[in-house]
Amino acid sequence: MFVSPASVFAALKERPIFALPLWLMILGTMALTGWYYGIVDIAWLQDQQLQAANVPAAQREAMANVPRSVYLLSSMVAAPIAIVVIMTIMALYFMLAGAITNVRYSFKHWFAFNWWASSPGILALIPSFLILATASTTEISPSALQPLSANELIFHVQPGEKGYNFLASVGLVQIVTAVLTVIGVRVWSGRSMLFSAVFGLLPAVLIYGVWALFAFR
Repeated sequence: MFVSPASVFAALKERPIFALPLWLMILGTMALTGWYYGIVDIAWLQDQQLQAANVPAAQREAMANVPRSVYLLSSMVAAPIAIVVIMTIMALYFMLAGAITNVRYSFKHWFAFNWWASSPGILALIPSFLILATASTTEISPSALQPLSANELIFHVQPGEKGYNFLASVGLVQIVTAVLTVIGVRVWSGRSMLFSAVFGLLPAVLIYGVWALFAFR
């Protein structure tokens, strides 16, 4: 995928398989979130979250009483479900857009396409695991588990500051995924790079664009 993505997408067009990236992403995400919420200082994390939400100090103590098990179980269940839902929505978008622009493939094709185009996210789990393995404190912010994000690499915005959530959610993984998406669409459609970019990146541009407008206003 990273050495010769065009050949991978060409093979994927003939045989739309997705079990490998799906299970690697789901199991890796569950393991990471389970490990994180199993060791993080819950009281400190809750205080950080309430502070970021601008909850007055006088109310934080009363609200910061969610047990570790709630964080642990909810994150291990919610995270993989959210990933599958996003992949499903994207596959439906590509199928609809393909029907309009004469790039017609089945839902299974586009579902597989999304998992492989998003495979950089699997490799991005590795530095996150290393951070947990080498941490010298249990006061670890969730954004620290995204070392390839724009916030960790460049901006270093603190929780509660303008644009924090946005910058902590975009970075190298999203850029590489966008490049792979454009390459894949071009292989599958046989159309121009401009068409492939618009077709493949329109949802992401709209979502991140609107998010950025609200995040920095």
